[in-house]
Amino acid sequence: AVVSTQSTGAPYDFRYGANSPTGELFLQNLQQLIEETYTANNGRKVNVIAHSMGNLYMIQFFKQMSSSWKKKYIKRYICISGVFGGSVKSIRALVSGEIESIPRVLVDANAVRAFQRSFQSIYWLLPRSGLWGKDETLVYTPDRNYTVNEYAELLEDAGFSMGRDILNTLKGSTDFKEPDVDVYCIHGSEIPTAAQFRWRPKYFPDYQPDQIDGPGDGTVNQRSLELCKKFKRLKGYKVYPGIKQGEHMQILLNPDVIDYVKSVVTETTAPSLGNSETVF
Repeated sequence: AVVSTQSTGAPYDFRYGANSPTGELFLQNLQQLIEETYTANNGRKVNVIAHSMGNLYMIQFFKQMSSSWKKKYIKRYICISGVFGGSVKSIRALVSGEIESIPRVLVDANAVRAFQRSFQSIYWLLPRSGLWGKDETLVYTPDRNYTVNEYAELLEDAGFSMGRDILNTLKGSTDFKEPDVDVYCIHGSEIPTAAQFRWRPKYFPDYQPDQIDGPGDGTVNQRSLELCKKFKRLKGYKVYPGIKQGEHMQILLNPDVIDYVKSVVTETTAPSLGNSETVF
C-alpha cells in the first residue's frame, strides 16, 4: 500500500478474484489499512474511491464487514467505471486472447490467451446471469451459439476444459450486494462497447472474432455500469458521455471528474441525482 496521512493507495493483484487466497489477503489488509487511516486522521471517517474491477473488490469487502464497522469507519464510497455486472469484452480474452488494437504481427494473440486463461479475474469479469437474459446470445460460432449460462461449454469447445474448474472457484463472489454505505457513482457512456462476438467459419477459437457493439464506456457495458443506480444509499450519480470525457481509462484524467470527486470528498457540492445525472 501507499500510505500518507490523508491519502492511501491500495493496489491489488489484478490476476485474482476476491475469493482467492490472494484476494482474501488483500481484503484483510484493506480493512487494516482503513482502520489505520482512520486512526491517523484522529477518527475521521474514510472516503473510499475505486475504479473498474476495484469496485468488485469493494462490493465483496463491504459484504463481509459488519454494519457497525462500516458506520464507524466509512464516510462514503465513490465508484468510478464500476464493472458491477461483468463485461462482454472478457469473453474474447478467454476464447481467442484480448490484444485490443495491437496488430497481430506484433503480438501473438494465442500466446496472450494462454496466460489470460490463467487469470481468475477474467472469469470474474464475465457478464452476469440475470443482467443478461438466459436466451440472449453473446457468442456466435459456425457450430453453435452461447449465452451467459454456457461459459463452461464455450471454453470446452474452445479447447480449454480447465475453464470449468476456474469458473467453479468464483462461487460466492459474483453476487451484487448492497454496500450499506453512502455511494457516489461515476461512469462514461455513449462509446461503442463489445456486446457480442461472432466467429467466422474456421476462425473459432484461434482467430479474432467480429465485434458487435452496444452502449458502454468502451470496456464495460452500459447495463453493468448502471447497476450502481440500484444502491439504496446512492447520493450522487454522474455520467460523462464520449471518449474524451468518459472512456473507461480516460475518465480518470477528466478534470471535471477530478473536480467532482474533490468536491464530494470535501463536501463542497450538493449531490447530483435525477435529471442532472449526465454531464456534458
